[in-house]
Amino acid sequence: MASSAKLEEIYADIASAQPQQEEAYAAWLSSGDVDCPSQVAKAASLGLQLDVQSGHLSYSPDFEAPKLNFDLIYCRHGKTAGNTEPRVYQGYVDEPKNALNEIGRAQAEEAADKLDELDVVSRVSLIIMSPLSRAYDTGNAFVKRHEEELRSKTEVWPSSHEMAFGSWDNIMVKDLPADNICHLFYLAQNALVKSADPYVPPDGGEPFHSETFVDTCKRMRQLLDDIVTRIGDPAPGSPTAVVIYGHSMAGAALSVLTGNGKQVDGESYLGFDGKYIMPNATPVYLHKCGE
Repeated sequence: MASSAKLEEIYADIASAQPQQEEAYAAWLSSGDVDCPSQVAKAASLGLQLDVQSGHLSYSPDFEAPKLNFDLIYCRHGKTAGNTEPRVYQGYVDEPKNALNEIGRAQAEEAADKLDELDVVSRVSLIIMSPLSRAYDTGNAFVKRHEEELRSKTEVWPSSHEMAFGSWDNIMVKDLPADNICHLFYLAQNALVKSADPYVPPDGGEPFHSETFVDTCKRMRQLLDDIVTRIGDPAPGSPTAVVIYGHSMAGAALSVLTGNGKQVDGESYLGFDGKYIMPNATPVYLHKCGE
């Protein structure tokens, strides 16, 4: 295991290689391996602007958050080995290394405490769990406390899964070449980079391809639309709540879509990784009816 000092040195080398990463990105764009017009159109359909050359996302002047007929609470999963140093790209994978670790299991209980403090049990109409165990197990800590009230309202929605990183999934950041465009994802908030190759599960399961962050935003917008349809028309004066247990990038996408996206310091484009993502196992209101 690399020491903390060695890791910091590796990360510094990766950061200093950003000009080479940007050269590789420009070559990737010109290769035709990514359908840039489709990605621009997809972003525009969400009220977002995508600058292809930088990969940056920003709100369009006419952006409007979707009209939600429920309070929306999002909770990212607790800690796993994958988001503990040395970090990995941890997306649409569900292997032993992606399960909650001891800290994560304690955080799941703490997240349940926070939801109890919010006193939402009587208002919850639906709890959506990601199919990936780290999110499901985080949410189950809360549901188990209120079996009679919440178990029948708890569902696994496959569409709520984490962003898929393809062949980058479960690879340590430090082990990827310093000039790889993958590093622009978190160093430059590039919403267009993705792996060209699929992830192949070690157990021989079905390979899956990567998504861009724009793709993830589009998928999460459909999730919101599906929830609106599912909830229907709540009774007047009786606000209902939906709780989603999910992941960092899926949560970042929902933050952007609900108008809670944060601009990079001193810039007009949106951040979605690093300091812009939700902390582990912390319930966050992304929408409150009447506010």
